[in-house]
Amino acid sequence: MLDFLFSAWTVFYSVVLALFLFGVTVFVHEFGHFIVARKKGLVVQTFSIGFGKAIWSWEKDGIVYKIGWIPFGGYVALPQLDPEGMDRLQGSEEGEGFPDVSPWKKIAVAFAGPLCNILFAIVLSLAIWLIPGDDAGTQVRPLIGTIETNSAAYASGLREGDEILSVNGTAVNNWYEFSVETLLQSSDSVALTVRADGIEKELSVPVTDAGGGARIVDGVSPALPCVFGSVSDDSPAERAGIEKGDEALLFNGASILGWTHFTERIQGMEPGETAALTIDREGEELELSIAPEYNEEYERMMVGVQLGGGSGMPWMLYKNPINQLKYDALAIVRVLQALTNPAEAPQAAKGLGGPLAIIEMFMIAISMGLLNTLGFVRFININLAILNLLPIPVLDGGHIVFSLWHGITRRKVNAKMQAILIQACAFLLIGAMLLVTFNDLDRKLHIKEFFGKLIPAQSEVLDEPAPVEGE
Repeated sequence: MLDFLFSAWTVFYSVVLALFLFGVTVFVHEFGHFIVARKKGLVVQTFSIGFGKAIWSWEKDGIVYKIGWIPFGGYVALPQLDPEGMDRLQGSEEGEGFPDVSPWKKIAVAFAGPLCNILFAIVLSLAIWLIPGDDAGTQVRPLIGTIETNSAAYASGLREGDEILSVNGTAVNNWYEFSVETLLQSSDSVALTVRADGIEKELSVPVTDAGGGARIVDGVSPALPCVFGSVSDDSPAERAGIEKGDEALLFNGASILGWTHFTERIQGMEPGETAALTIDREGEELELSIAPEYNEEYERMMVGVQLGGGSGMPWMLYKNPINQLKYDALAIVRVLQALTNPAEAPQAAKGLGGPLAIIEMFMIAISMGLLNTLGFVRFININLAILNLLPIPVLDGGHIVFSLWHGITRRKVNAKMQAILIQACAFLLIGAMLLVTFNDLDRKLHIKEFFGKLIPAQSEVLDEPAPVEGE
């Protein structure tokens, strides 16, 4: 009973914290609109986090501050920004009777929301960079670690140690990118360019529908980076000088493909035998000598280390702040590109997640610790900023386009036409939200399993029945 209550409390706590963090992202966005609108002298009627009827409200200086019962999104009611359209969508406030403002002020107000999300993301990326920890910065190379010999991928010519360079002509830099490109393909196979022993080859490899919108190359797993985690006291690894965070590069002069390959080399040694180990420590290569010992309990050769490195989640692939933000932006741009490509759009639509998926991913990030949580909040802020800057009526980008037209031509967009466009796009946006919510329900909220098909968490290796090198 106590275990049940503890589990229920953990879920409740995670859901509340996830909603709060999502609300922070929305608040940052709407605060940008709010503060610039006040600075530029625009009338502000409402500042709302969430939509629908208020569960809490407060009025000061003619502005209603409220929290809506639908906790996804929010708005600042600015009648001068869009007197014919947005006022109806955002609470039916009338916009008539207010003085007009210049289009350049409108642009500043519209751009301020996404800008605040970007600035907030920059702060989070710097925090991830400065806070100690190895959650961020571990790349899982698109390198085949293991492959089932009875799989279709093996029959197609794919082999252990092959490095995947491109999928259907699109270059990939890590295993997550390889998985995404595979997921987006609607055909029964993908064209892979792989490199083995310095020689490139072209392969046509079958893909399998793994359910929930995921399409994968079955029977293969990545070569997880051989980054060392905790080092046991008085172990061969400690005596050799291995430290947490070191990455093994060479074993007796031969390249190490990954963690599994390293453990296999250890198992191939005899008690008392010594091996030369080349490691990378913060960019510097060091030569060490290690002598594994036979462990009677586990009946295997061991050196006393566990697998380290980051969580492997896409928002934690980089430690450098610039690379963090760049990857966040490229990820959402790739999705938008896929949605406009007829060949990729069906699969891209299946892979989209809505509010339920976002909350579930927030909960997963929270369970992984502070840095992962900050990373996902950063990721969501960049996504929100880019999506809102799309030149679509009802979004900030649409208001910017309308105002640019006014500023350049000295002619306003017809108010009724603007209202029609905004309301039409609002209906389309609602339809899209219903579609992605259906995707969430179709996956039965098994977002972690769905994401696991894209990039296996390195911690899964530690959960296997067979003991790892540090047990």
